[in-house]
Amino acid sequence: MAATQSAWAMVTPMLLFSSFCLLTGDLLFGYDTESFGGILANPGFIRQFGKYNEESRTYAFDSLHTSLLSSLAFIGKFIGCFSAGPLIEKFGHRIVFFGLSVVSLIGIVLEIAAADTGVLTGRFAQFVVGRVIVYISVGLVEVTVTTYQSEIVPASFRGFVVVSLQLFLNAGSLLASGVNKAFSLDTSATGWKVVTGIQFIFPVAIVACTFIIPSSPRWLLSKDREADAINALSHLRPKTHAEHGDCEAEIIAIRESLRQDVHKAPWLALVRGTHLRRTILVIATGQAFVSTYQTVFYSNNGYKAQAFTYPIINGVLGMLAVLPAMYLVDKLGRQYTLLLSYTLQAFFMYLLAGLGQISNKTSSESNMIVAAFMLFSFFYNMGGASIPYLLGSEIPNAALREKTQSLGTAWNVVWAFITNFILPYMISSLHFGVGWVFGSISVVAFVFTFFFLPETKGRALEDIDAVFEVGFSPFRSAAATSSAIERRVGLTGARMNGSGDKIETLPEVKHV
Repeated sequence: MAATQSAWAMVTPMLLFSSFCLLTGDLLFGYDTESFGGILANPGFIRQFGKYNEESRTYAFDSLHTSLLSSLAFIGKFIGCFSAGPLIEKFGHRIVFFGLSVVSLIGIVLEIAAADTGVLTGRFAQFVVGRVIVYISVGLVEVTVTTYQSEIVPASFRGFVVVSLQLFLNAGSLLASGVNKAFSLDTSATGWKVVTGIQFIFPVAIVACTFIIPSSPRWLLSKDREADAINALSHLRPKTHAEHGDCEAEIIAIRESLRQDVHKAPWLALVRGTHLRRTILVIATGQAFVSTYQTVFYSNNGYKAQAFTYPIINGVLGMLAVLPAMYLVDKLGRQYTLLLSYTLQAFFMYLLAGLGQISNKTSSESNMIVAAFMLFSFFYNMGGASIPYLLGSEIPNAALREKTQSLGTAWNVVWAFITNFILPYMISSLHFGVGWVFGSISVVAFVFTFFFLPETKGRALEDIDAVFEVGFSPFRSAAATSSAIERRVGLTGARMNGSGDKIETLPEVKHV
């Protein structure tokens, strides 16, 4: 296998299927997040789970119940994220995919069964428990999909594949927005139960996928199952590679590159040596989950008539935003794409906040506020929402990949929990002023990315270790960094070819 061979020549139907079929789980995540935002404003749901106001003669949720419904679910996601790493290490990705599907189905049943057909018959606690259980599966999905993809896809288009997670997440959100709009005026229990019940489709599809996809070759290698690893890789690579022994050579190359890191390391190793910096990076490049409240935001700020329409437009823009991100991360790089994203996020959030302070807005100013919100979402999806998933799956050392990703996503859940709990109060008191908060978060993210995030595009997972060994400075040229990395890799010892003979270099590792 020549080093100059086109990376796309490595693509096979099974590689494409294995890379994308399990993103059905992210359809579930996107659908659940967006559908719940609509359910909170659904008259049928409010009539069953809300409170009746004698003075206004209307049914409504207070801020406390809205916060509890949204934020408590993230306890489940925290459990899912934090347990995903150890579960993957022990059982492998396929078993975890199957298990999370079963968990999801149980949660959905509990949600739908949480109310009868009459007014105020909703069992609030049961619905919350159902959401917590569904979000356990969401947490498992977030870690399992990205680590599986990063381990089976060649380095040259790893960014393209892993960032596509956000495309599927947004597709789920768009689907939910359409379903929400279809039932937005339904005052019966049927509307919100149909919206919730559609989620059954996603875990059933994941179960079907687990019987087809191969296990991760790197996971098999961590279990000293080298023959199985070669067999799994042969299903993902072109037939000619298997026939010529290239799959065996690739597995040997991975084993030699990993050396002491073939087997999984304990949790304490996350804070030792260069692993500490990587752990901090994965934790710090998390995301803010603001999509849950966009329907409520529009409703509470003078756009009630369009509260179910604007999220659909936003969903389309979010999907379109991921397409350039999938290309740019492997061409422009992870860091530069993120810096561009954070700059424009801050600009449009500050614009929204500034225009929102105007007392008597013209129609143009009101439209610009909506445009600013949507453009913020566009650039958020292009970088801040999608690339952290990629970084979390490729930055960690092989011995700690699942644990680091679990810790990073779990930390993200902590902040998502806090955000979802306080955001209803923020929207109620600050209104458009929330733009100052999220704009400032984008500025902080820009500074952190510039000073602390090294570029990893085009590097094999094993070679990314060298990036952290030689150190990173935003003021050092990329060429100088690459030169230092090459010297470091060269000093770690010779690698081997498919026959077991030692050789000085193995270019094909760059495509792993």
